[in-house]
Amino acid sequence: MMSPGEPLHAALDDGWLLPPPAPRTAVHTRSIVCRSFRRDDGLMEIDARFIDTRPFDYDSDFRGRCAAGSALHNLQLRVTMDRQRHIVAIASAMKSTPYESCAGVQPNFQVLVGLSLGKGFKKALYERLGGTQGCTHVIAMMEAVAGAAVQTFASNVYAPRPAGEPAPPRVFRIEALLGTCHSYRPDGPVIAQLKAGTARQG
Repeated sequence: MMSPGEPLHAALDDGWLLPPPAPRTAVHTRSIVCRSFRRDDGLMEIDARFIDTRPFDYDSDFRGRCAAGSALHNLQLRVTMDRQRHIVAIASAMKSTPYESCAGVQPNFQVLVGLSLGKGFKKALYERLGGTQGCTHVIAMMEAVAGAAVQTFASNVYAPRPAGEPAPPRVFRIEALLGTCHSYRPDGPVIAQLKAGTARQG
């Protein structure tokens, strides 16, 4: 079941503000979707899915005739985290892959359990799953998960809670935000509001 707002992620032809394109023909669509949840036991989870499709029939030397719109990749992860953003469990599924051998890499993903999704995660990710030990597309998905984890914990601050349940602690420090993007420039209005305590991180 979709949560409020999730249809926006599926409406590929709606909401674009870019200039009208030149005449063109669709050749490929890639999506990486991350859905975040707070479990009843207090752990946080992100379900991620990576899909590649081609909008035409084609012949593959490894998979035979492939129908228009069929998935070249349909890769899925469930990453469970504690409140400090440490990975405590990973589950994976590979519904569609270009080669039968791809699915054999899945046990290797367990080397990520115990890592922090915070600073230094990308380096640790490539050290453990780079090259023949991993999957290029799962690495891309895990990079997206790490970014989504920041918003997961930020969103959890705003999420409704049962009566009497305390609000979770904020997981960001203003010092860690300084200079990381245009809006977080040290002399900008957003940082000024955050330092004054009159606003929460978006």
